[in-house]
Amino acid sequence: QPPRPSPPETFFADVFVELHSADHTVFGRGYFAQDATLGHRVESGTFEDNTTLTGIALYDKGFEYIYRSAPNSQPSCQVRPLNGTIPKYWGWVASATFAGTQPDPYIHATLNIWRYSPGSGYLFELGVGQTTPNVPVLTNLYQTSGDTKTYFNLFSATTPAAGNFTVPSI
Repeated sequence: QPPRPSPPETFFADVFVELHSADHTVFGRGYFAQDATLGHRVESGTFEDNTTLTGIALYDKGFEYIYRSAPNSQPSCQVRPLNGTIPKYWGWVASATFAGTQPDPYIHATLNIWRYSPGSGYLFELGVGQTTPNVPVLTNLYQTSGDTKTYFNLFSATTPAAGNFTVPSI
């Protein structure tokens, strides 16, 4: 069994996302970033229909902002309260089991796959390079409402720029 991955909790990543549901698939590009010290997290993507979804969690301020913009509609921003401290982005990997290797045609490499199911219809997977176990290459989230596959085109274990966590004005 290869070494268990331990990706850093502070990072910046350029991502390609596939969202699958029973009746359609949508592709998008974006970025994920987390500053674990400050308690900031963002996941942002722009999809093929030019809809942009951005979730910014600012645990130090106690709020999460969900921003959506789409062609021919007004942008919107939902604000939700947050309590506590930022959860570990990769915390579930400590409970994952090695599920074997898998060739990936998108990146032309064989990945080590780690799998975790907390129950309630969820299954998480992390794919890492065979010689770079702490650098995420892909994640899969399988759930009853649909699946999400995320490719990490670039993963940098550096503190993200503060501008990544700026709440858009609408």
